[in-house]
Amino acid sequence: MFDPEGLTAELHRELAGVREDRPVVRHAMAATMLRLGGDVRVEQTRTVLRAELRDPEAAFALRRQVAAIYGRPVESDVVTTTGCSLRYTVCVTAPGSDLARVLGLVDRRGRAVVGLPPSVIAGGPLVAPGIWRGAVLARGRMVASHGLFRLHVTCPEALVALALVGAARSLGVAAVAQETSVGHRVVVSDISGVSALLRTIGAPAAAGAVERSKRSARPSPTRNPAFESVNAQRAMVAAEATAARTRWALTVLGQRVPEHLQQIGRMRVEYPTLSLSELGHLVDPPLSKDAVAGRLRRLCRQADELVEPSTDQPSTAV
Repeated sequence: MFDPEGLTAELHRELAGVREDRPVVRHAMAATMLRLGGDVRVEQTRTVLRAELRDPEAAFALRRQVAAIYGRPVESDVVTTTGCSLRYTVCVTAPGSDLARVLGLVDRRGRAVVGLPPSVIAGGPLVAPGIWRGAVLARGRMVASHGLFRLHVTCPEALVALALVGAARSLGVAAVAQETSVGHRVVVSDISGVSALLRTIGAPAAAGAVERSKRSARPSPTRNPAFESVNAQRAMVAAEATAARTRWALTVLGQRVPEHLQQIGRMRVEYPTLSLSELGHLVDPPLSKDAVAGRLRRLCRQADELVEPSTDQPSTAV
């Protein structure tokens, strides 16, 4: 019997009880929870942090972590809110803007950061477990699909999703950033990857439940693993070919390529597996899928036109 909601609740309770001794990992966890589950406001005389979570254990864990990281007195509270479902809102208030700066949620000019804080991203594989622990506690849930459990994390924007994908990759787990009709999310669908990730971030009991679901699941008659493997391989080959052609175009054009085409070309090379829509969200200002495709076509066309005169082979007639 699969109960994704029950497993999600157990997973959150298990992660909230993890005792982490490394300060950088605690910082990564708290900052990620606040980016995914809340917001920060820096007013004239104080900083107000607010995060809405589904479990009381996660709410109290976040309050405890913020107080430990800041190291100075703060006003904090956990408020229960009712609506479609029960939620727990964490409110933390501190004088000035030091709290937001310590957590890395604002830059030197007091502006809210985009994506995860640079100080967290710079931690690399060391802080990746803290990033994913915070992400799962804030907006993670287990989903049952074809008798198997998958892990979904809802993200506020594309850059946050990409940061989670990178953190999972540093842990040896494949995660995919997806754009949905209501926003962005990161999905870990491989059952072995879900289990490995949960064990790494401190949830061995939940990982065991995921592994048991794999052993008891029956293959769906509507799915053909051979076809899925072929389709995945085709998609990978196509993505690699597109990135290779874009890389070639950038090399051929060199300094001749316009800045706006160079920007999207470099993104295509750096993120070969992202969709055109996801690439468009990384541009400032954001671009539509059609605009991204058009720029990539123009980039390659300009490279083709540049090399076309030199493709004529010399005559070999004697």
